[in-house]
Amino acid sequence: MLAVAVWLTIGALGDPVEHIAGGLFLAVLCAAAAAFLLAAGRAMLDGRAWSRSATVVWQVLQLGVGFGTFDGGEGPVPLALVLVGLSAAGFVLVLRRSVTGWLRREQ
Repeated sequence: MLAVAVWLTIGALGDPVEHIAGGLFLAVLCAAAAAFLLAAGRAMLDGRAWSRSATVVWQVLQLGVGFGTFDGGEGPVPLALVLVGLSAAGFVLVLRRSVTGWLRREQ
């Protein structure tokens, strides 16, 4: 997400003046999403239970983007397969018994 935010910022600064504000706004949203994902990852390592719901929500969003990338015969199918595969792996990993035990441990 940080890379996407940087890419969107560079793209927005290269656009015509009418589109700079919208592009920068989208870049700020991506940077905020990246910050939230970093916080959720840190919380997962610390054993905080709320990080599981953040992970599941992100995987659902990523799965939707992955399925949306399948647009027929000429779409970026390898990218869609990577997104769907990573999302499925994220679901499997976050719902494992060891992760559940880690997130339920006493503080």
